[in-house]
Amino acid sequence: MSTHPIKRRNIFIKKTFQARFIIGVFLLIFLFSLCSALLIYWITGGDLQAQSQTAHVNIINAWQRLGVSIFIGNFVAFIIAGALAVFVVLYASHKIAGPLYRFEVLCEQVGNGQLDTITTLREKDQLQELSQAFTAMVGKLRDQRAAQQANIAKLSTHIEQLRADKSLSQDQLNVLTELALTVKQLQH
Repeated sequence: MSTHPIKRRNIFIKKTFQARFIIGVFLLIFLFSLCSALLIYWITGGDLQAQSQTAHVNIINAWQRLGVSIFIGNFVAFIIAGALAVFVVLYASHKIAGPLYRFEVLCEQVGNGQLDTITTLREKDQLQELSQAFTAMVGKLRDQRAAQQANIAKLSTHIEQLRADKSLSQDQLNVLTELALTVKQLQH
């Protein structure tokens, strides 16, 4: 049984999960940038129009400059926020995707009958409670397997004792042989 925690060096563990997460955050940031730009443009544009009804050319020119300024400002904010979001999303998804990947591997191992596996996650990974529950489940399965193996050993002993009895008929010996084969299959 290994008890040392798993060290993950690869940031992209579940690439599709992490990519969808990053794209979702980028779309959310883009949507907020767009809403912010439209809101600022709408609010300041109304003020500019109300202040000067006579200088129509100046208002159009101010609207154009304001629109470009809002676009550039929001684009720069979008890039900075997007870059920060990538790092935050990678860090957060790594703390989730890593344990999920570990559980996939552990489920496969337990499914193959390897009940000596121990679930250990890194200290700050998410899903610590699931890890503890999984470890408890594997421990119970291990105990059940040990009890089952003890019962199988008892059955094998009793079958051999019955086979040694000289007063058994051929039909009874055949049944004991079938039982012995069934018990042997249960051992594997």
